[in-house]
Amino acid sequence: MAITLTTEIKLLARHSLIYSLGSFMQQIVSLLLLPIYTRFLTPHDYGIKELVGLSIDIISILIATAISGAFYRFYFEYDSERERNELLSTSFIAIGSFGLVAISLIAFATKLMASAILDDPGLYHYFLIALASLWFRTMNHITFNYLKAKQKSLLFISISFVSMVMTISLNIYFVCFLKIGVLGILIGNLITVMLISLVMTTPLILKIGLHFSIAKFKEMLRFGLPLIPSQFGAFIVHLSDRFFIKEYCSIADTGLYSLGYRFGAIPGNFISGPFNQIFQPRRLELYKQDNSEYIFGRIFTYFLFLMIIAGLIVSVLTKDILMIMADERFWSAYQIVPIIVLATTIFSFHYHLNMGIIISKKTKYLAYINASNGLIVLILNFLLIPKYGVFGAAYATLLAFIYKISLTYYFSSKFFKISFEHIRIAKLIIVAVIIYAFLHFLSINSAYISICVKLFIIIISFPLILYMTLFFTDNEKHRISDFLRKKFKTHTTSI
Repeated sequence: MAITLTTEIKLLARHSLIYSLGSFMQQIVSLLLLPIYTRFLTPHDYGIKELVGLSIDIISILIATAISGAFYRFYFEYDSERERNELLSTSFIAIGSFGLVAISLIAFATKLMASAILDDPGLYHYFLIALASLWFRTMNHITFNYLKAKQKSLLFISISFVSMVMTISLNIYFVCFLKIGVLGILIGNLITVMLISLVMTTPLILKIGLHFSIAKFKEMLRFGLPLIPSQFGAFIVHLSDRFFIKEYCSIADTGLYSLGYRFGAIPGNFISGPFNQIFQPRRLELYKQDNSEYIFGRIFTYFLFLMIIAGLIVSVLTKDILMIMADERFWSAYQIVPIIVLATTIFSFHYHLNMGIIISKKTKYLAYINASNGLIVLILNFLLIPKYGVFGAAYATLLAFIYKISLTYYFSSKFFKISFEHIRIAKLIIVAVIIYAFLHFLSINSAYISICVKLFIIIISFPLILYMTLFFTDNEKHRISDFLRKKFKTHTTSI
């Protein structure tokens, strides 16, 4: 049975929009907390916060990747609710028990970690608090995966909203009123994940019961274990540069780079992240359909269209936003943002290009790709960061992502080929480069006016120029025309 493009676009758009609200809330948290962080924390403090978080992310890869990564793949292997619940319960038991043992053992090494990573063994309690948060977060992550698999996007967004309110409130209280800096941020995060676990994960476990399947556990391990070196390699590519910057530059430079990277990752977080939360499980249901190669190719074009608009907005507006919201000590972070935007946009292609690897269960290729990519980025970081500082880190990331995507496409296309719309993709890229070049040299004294003017130019000129290059198909023009006509008719009727 063939699937229709309209049906899939509507389904993906509906759930992606809801999931994007969840990511939007996370971005709101970051933006609302930015003035707090940049006024109550120094760049050095911000660097400490980032280094603690990155260290915990490494531990998370070792603890949770195998089971968490396999849950999606095997959930749709079973048709009965009993089998699916057993898979879910097995995931909880495996991650919960192993994670508790692993984190307890790592806790004994926190003084050594604080000395090596933060240059201050007295800050070991930062890692203890972060490790406790990690355990609750990994358990909650299984629950979130379950909600995505069940397409319960409204419940997902509700929980995200509660988490957002709690995070903002606790950070304001601990950082602004108690003035305990990074410690307050870590305590606030721990309280949030504990409460979310209490109201979300615990009831789910009680509902499905505790049933451990050795067979399902072994099956998930066989699939998920190769993902550990894969994920570790991905971590090296994405985040190892912070440790190099700390070593060759300073913790303060690490903080500034991390801030710039957060802005550069916004298109991925706001567009790619929410989209993939529905697209990744959905594509595993659709790839066997007759015209799936065509559908996936058209979806990629639309995805790239949105990513480019978001990337242009972030690239040209970050400097003005920092001047308005942040302390002057953090303004220089904007300089690396366009590079990171380009890098993370290219990286987002991975979730489209890896289709063949995932559906064929050849996860060993992901291990090869990410392991080799990790080695390359380590070499690039070692060569570029001592000489070029944060810019060396940004360009190392860009080159590594280009390598990763090229290799992913090469291996994955052996098992499943997507019909990409190459000419339309080229038009998107060329128009984006022209608009960015123009706005890059556009100088306006007022940050507020600059934001309004640049935003207006992007929103109007990008689709207009694409229209002039004959980018849109006749069907797309017809649908856009119908949409605008209905909106205009509704507006005039209400008047």
